[in-house]
Amino acid sequence: MMTNWKPKKWLAILLGFFVPSLGMLYMVRVRLAAAYFLAGLVAGSLDLWMVFSQAPWGHYLFFGWTLMAIGAVHSYWLVRQNRVIPIRPWYSRWYSLLALPIVLTVMIFSFRAFLFEPFRMPSGSMLPSINPGDIPVVSKWGYGHYATFGITLARSGLAKEIKRGEVVVFASPKDPSIDYVKRVVGLPGDTIGYDKDSLIVNGNPAARVFAAKGPDVEVFSESLDGSRYQIQVMPAASSVKGSVTVPAGAVFVMGDNRDNSNDSRFFGPVPLENIVGKVVYIVRAGKRTVFLSGNY
Repeated sequence: MMTNWKPKKWLAILLGFFVPSLGMLYMVRVRLAAAYFLAGLVAGSLDLWMVFSQAPWGHYLFFGWTLMAIGAVHSYWLVRQNRVIPIRPWYSRWYSLLALPIVLTVMIFSFRAFLFEPFRMPSGSMLPSINPGDIPVVSKWGYGHYATFGITLARSGLAKEIKRGEVVVFASPKDPSIDYVKRVVGLPGDTIGYDKDSLIVNGNPAARVFAAKGPDVEVFSESLDGSRYQIQVMPAASSVKGSVTVPAGAVFVMGDNRDNSNDSRFFGPVPLENIVGKVVYIVRAGKRTVFLSGNY
């Protein structure tokens, strides 16, 4: 067992800059390591908030870089004290410093792949329910499509029940590398009829009430199997009409922005195996978080 150990200055400063919490562990400063870890979470959250709210300097990770600079200077100041450590603990050794970020990375990957994952909403196809730039948070457990950052960790059969009115994320039937966010309006065996002014499921029109009118759009409150949500149509746009019976093992999806959405009216029903998960939260860009429980 090594005794009378001193941290190496260059390594302490390097770790203090890139991963301040690990730098503090390396110098056997457990409380400071915990403080820097919490500070890192706060700094990361603030940087994400600046990006999502399009604040000045938001794309420069201002808080993260500031914390890294503070960590490097702090590590340099601490290591210059030439503190002698009688017995070097296990958590400051190289294998622990290497294992900790690996374990944390695995935990993050597993959480995103199997439980919850945020997605970016790049278009207005789900207006007025989801705005461009919003972050839909998707519940993934039970949907069998366990992947994140483009890496598939596992695949299994669908174990969750898909309901009409739910908002889901799915891989495009035309290009599986692209994820879409749409609302399920038809289940296997359903006959779906549609145009800009109506949605008919198995011969029954979805209940619709006028809600608002804008310069180019009209907003309606629509109900489907107990789910209430808003849709919008463009009166001046040409109508897209059709009728289809949803095949087994697939669902029919539509965007809430009915005249500006690439959905099952154009690329056909979505195979159940393509569904990534159900949207349960929406993080508004620079605003509040919205909880989706069927009615919103």
